[in-house]
Amino acid sequence: MNRTLVTMSRPGSDPQAGLTYATVTGRADPWYLFDASPNAPLRALRALRADSCLIEPDCGDTVLVCSGGPGTVPYILAVLARAVPSSAALVLPGDVALHTSEGALRVEAAQVDLSATRGVAMHAPEIVMDGVRGEMKFQRMDAAIQHLHAGLGAVSTVAQQITTTVGRLVQRARDSLRWTDNADETRAGRLRMQVDERLHVSARHATVLAEGQVKIDASKIDLG
Repeated sequence: MNRTLVTMSRPGSDPQAGLTYATVTGRADPWYLFDASPNAPLRALRALRADSCLIEPDCGDTVLVCSGGPGTVPYILAVLARAVPSSAALVLPGDVALHTSEGALRVEAAQVDLSATRGVAMHAPEIVMDGVRGEMKFQRMDAAIQHLHAGLGAVSTVAQQITTTVGRLVQRARDSLRWTDNADETRAGRLRMQVDERLHVSARHATVLAEGQVKIDASKIDLG
């Protein structure tokens, strides 16, 4: 790698600033250690990362270092060549970083907010979401799912109206309690109830109508 030094003259008595190529050899936060050319007028072999250098330097990277006169702090202005081209870390002010590795992108931030005037779309063969608390608010939501498997601890639902169309419904519960304030109507082609122990029906008025046969079979029948 060519490490030709370029000097930039400044007006007045200010010392000249020198630019040189260097190779990062290590890091001691917040300092970066580097190996510069023997002819480079750099008194220190360490430098800070400038705010304009968004890509975080790593060992083996070739960087551009700017150094002034005595008493000035050298700064890494840019990463010129990556030792590992398939990965990088884009560090932004405010403790925000974007990490790339072999086509993968990872975002590190205290909070991520996506705002769009038209829409936000996600397309992937697999989408994973993990969190402690979630909240969704929609005026209208359409969902098409081929297969759904859900493990829920407690479910509380409040709705004005629910309409469900199901090809086949199978339910199993340890205990089932239901309250209906007004009317509860069931329409079925055939209805069969099987109770292992006791069936109790209590009503102010009860009517049983059948066009055909009504059959009551028991070892003992009490009427009245």
